[in-house]
Amino acid sequence: MIGIEKQVLNPPETPLVILSEGCFGVQQSKTATGVIRYGQWPVTAVMDSQFSGKTVTDVIPDQPPIPIVSRLSEALALSPKPKALLIGTAPMGGGLPDSYYQVVKEALEAGLHIISGLHIFLNEIPELVDLAQAKGLRLWDVRQPPSDNVVTRQLPRPAGTRVITMVGSDCSVGKMYTALELNKTLTDRGEASQFVATGQTGIMITGHGVPLDRAIGDFMAGYVERAIDESIQQHQPKWVIVEGQGSLLHPAYSGVTMALIHGSAPDALILCHNPKLKGIRNFESVPIPPLSTLVNIYESAAGWIKPAKVLGISLNTSSFTEAQAKALVQEYEDETGLPVTDPVRFGMGVLADRVIQAF
Repeated sequence: MIGIEKQVLNPPETPLVILSEGCFGVQQSKTATGVIRYGQWPVTAVMDSQFSGKTVTDVIPDQPPIPIVSRLSEALALSPKPKALLIGTAPMGGGLPDSYYQVVKEALEAGLHIISGLHIFLNEIPELVDLAQAKGLRLWDVRQPPSDNVVTRQLPRPAGTRVITMVGSDCSVGKMYTALELNKTLTDRGEASQFVATGQTGIMITGHGVPLDRAIGDFMAGYVERAIDESIQQHQPKWVIVEGQGSLLHPAYSGVTMALIHGSAPDALILCHNPKLKGIRNFESVPIPPLSTLVNIYESAAGWIKPAKVLGISLNTSSFTEAQAKALVQEYEDETGLPVTDPVRFGMGVLADRVIQAF
């Protein structure tokens, strides 16, 4: 199986303290919020001193009242006692801030395993390796790519299986959330559906997948293809829901998106967007075009290998009121002629309907 297996650390038996100092509840902490919302890990506490004394519910209203603390010692005094520290952010560049490094050391000294989705590997830092080995602890570098090299083969898939791939206008616009919610909605309806993770947070949630943005460029599409084929072989699903990465518009990450599209060879696409964004985050000089134009861009790119239509649009309207969100849904439906929803706010029903009806 591609990626890291659940036997590394068994989620239901591993209470976490999540380190999100200085960023909980914003884009940089989507790893933290994703694991809290969808993961099987019990979460004892979140570390972020700016919200110390509050709960996760105070910051993200639809989530459980997990305590937010400012120091690791406070988390260790809570029940259930944490068994692992999860680094709940993946900053641009994937480095480990000095302040986080000190907390990681403290956690190891306190007997906690470490779970990291950073590009810098903890297993390559001698001091941390020595501490972990002395305590019999694990350093789980979730972004460690497969050790073999696999070039995509574009082999045919079973006639009854459909691959639905998430794509986006930018990074961090809800591609993972949309995929997880679509998979859950289809499963709840009795459909045989499987989620394939392609990023560190998805792997933390499910225990397996491929860390696509860490793979060598020549093999990215091959890894995605193999992950999907393995999911089909093991589960015989009707639907394979593939987590999206990056954006074809993104000056830095477009190559990852293109490899994902080619490797997944989707039967259809779901386009994800945050209406708050007018340009690519950190590259604001690159405008985000109208969604009708973006639909054409993605359908054209997919069509170079295999035709795939955009079946619907998923919005992240967290920056807007509910009334504004409803107006945005209507606006984009009118513009594109496609079903539109915010999966967190309004559910995935209309997009699940469209997926089932399309095939």
